[in-house]
Amino acid sequence: MTRSPAPGDAAAPPADSRLVVAAAVLDSLTRPTAMLCAARSYPAEHAGRYELPGGKVEPGESPVQALERELREEISLSVRLGAEIAPPAELAVAAPAPAVARPFPGDDAPAWPALHGYRMRVWLAEPADPAHGPQRGASHERLRWVGLAEAEALPWLSADLPILASIRAVHHFHDADRSFVTS
Repeated sequence: MTRSPAPGDAAAPPADSRLVVAAAVLDSLTRPTAMLCAARSYPAEHAGRYELPGGKVEPGESPVQALERELREEISLSVRLGAEIAPPAELAVAAPAPAVARPFPGDDAPAWPALHGYRMRVWLAEPADPAHGPQRGASHERLRWVGLAEAEALPWLSADLPILASIRAVHHFHDADRSFVTS
């Protein structure tokens, strides 16, 4: 999924704002040690850059249904969802005004800014069946499990950087014992 390189563009979205969803897939929601990192295969300007896997919400789908579908389609992965990673108020993109016909009725949650005025919601997740890991599809040139402390060093799409920072601000990952503490 392609995201905006300018996370500061948190102004109200255009009336036709499209909702996209993504997951920060961890090896475990309770004691994570690694995160699944997906490098784009296209478009050319984003090829090789890492992103959180996910995609567009289609009309008639809830954001959670869309995320589960996108992860199955893009990386052949079924997940258990954890908490949603909400954007801080200064970055949040509001849903279109109620007077605008929304393709996603009932989705009034604040979202992260994304390319072309899209709104993006993000959840923590873990594989539903650890024995059935993700498989690379056409959207990604590579999938890697990366230690949590090393994940931010990868060449991420700019719009994912504040999300990664938010995850680290809320959840402290202790490298010495690889334990996970929620603030």
